[in-house]
Amino acid sequence: ITPFEKARIAEAQSKAALKTYCEGHGWHFAFFEGKTGAPRTGIIDAIVFRLGKKDSDILDLRVIQLKGGNAGISAREIGRLKKAAENATVDWLIVEYDGETLQFLPDDPA
Repeated sequence: ITPFEKARIAEAQSKAALKTYCEGHGWHFAFFEGKTGAPRTGIIDAIVFRLGKKDSDILDLRVIQLKGGNAGISAREIGRLKKAAENATVDWLIVEYDGETLQFLPDDPA
């Protein structure tokens, strides 16, 4: 088995484990990956999110870097991930489908 294949296997196992955990603990998830399924560049590999347990108007969101196999964690990676979380932007959007077209309020996010 090549190092590349070993890394892909570890990545797939990490994704599967995170998915299983989220499904069992009330989290929703999204992975950031390219069209081929390969991870995208950048420190954030996934996000998990859920509505607040006591207030369903509160969003609990986590940015995640996935690790698998024998991959270590560096202080630099932790710093980058913390910075990514601090710099995350959140805004609101109402989307309505009128039977033909999606309508966006306040504006189209594209």
